[in-house]
Amino acid sequence: MLAGLDGFNGSFLADLSNIENRMTAENKQITSGIRVNQPSDDPTAIASILDFQRTIDQISQVQSNLNTANTEASVADGALQSASTALDQLMSIASQGASSTVSATSRTVLGQQVQQIAQQMVSIANTTVQGRYIFGGDDATTAPYSFDWTQPDGIVQSTSAGNLASTMSLRNATGGAINPRMTAQAIFDVRDGGGIPTTGNVFQAIYALGQALQSNNQAGVQAAIPMLQDAVAQIGQATTFYGHVENWIQNAQQDGTQISNNVQQALGTVKDADIAASASQLTLDQTALNAALAAHGSFNTRSLFSYLG
Repeated sequence: MLAGLDGFNGSFLADLSNIENRMTAENKQITSGIRVNQPSDDPTAIASILDFQRTIDQISQVQSNLNTANTEASVADGALQSASTALDQLMSIASQGASSTVSATSRTVLGQQVQQIAQQMVSIANTTVQGRYIFGGDDATTAPYSFDWTQPDGIVQSTSAGNLASTMSLRNATGGAINPRMTAQAIFDVRDGGGIPTTGNVFQAIYALGQALQSNNQAGVQAAIPMLQDAVAQIGQATTFYGHVENWIQNAQQDGTQISNNVQQALGTVKDADIAASASQLTLDQTALNAALAAHGSFNTRSLFSYLG
């Protein structure tokens, strides 16, 4: 009889432990909102959870890259607007200097203004964001140009080969890619394969105007006007490029947010707890626990004579 009672008590304690373990797990699910807190909670779900989390982390990095690129594109757009304004000022100066009624002294003064704007244009070409030269191409740590009016075209180009090319690839959440940058040379200092300035070279147009004014060369000033017009068109093309980049990034950000939300929802279906179901089961287990304890207590208060009759 005693052996039977020991076996009964052992079974009871095991059942009691199972109920308490379930209640602990249910309480944890209710308070955390998570069904799978550790691999043992559901080993079959771990692979899916890890895959979903990796995807979320990847999208998060993509979104971070897009945010950085969007900031740079926005600053670049603003810089190009400043360049466009400067060229408008130069066109006005050129119109004044091309007049036959302007004196040599006045042209000299206008030439000094052009020189100041040329220096401003070099600063625009060297625009930075958080210490990075956004028109620096693959070498964003080196200023693409420096101002020196004694040099051809009034500038000195950096010797860094990285300033001459931009091979960056910006990706979205679906794997699409775009090159989000133009180099300072491609914008302000277009040249042919032999390094000779070509149509649309902004620095050359400004330098030609400035030199013509300072040397009181009316014909030279007149000849600089179409060069400035080409420079305006060149800046316009760069502005269009960055407008396209900004639109692409904004669409990529929206798509990334939607994809991330979808993956988060899918992860939730695997990982998150059903709070209502857990609460209901907790109530059932609590009732079962109370009933088991009550039954066991009643059993222990009965003596051996209660079974003998």
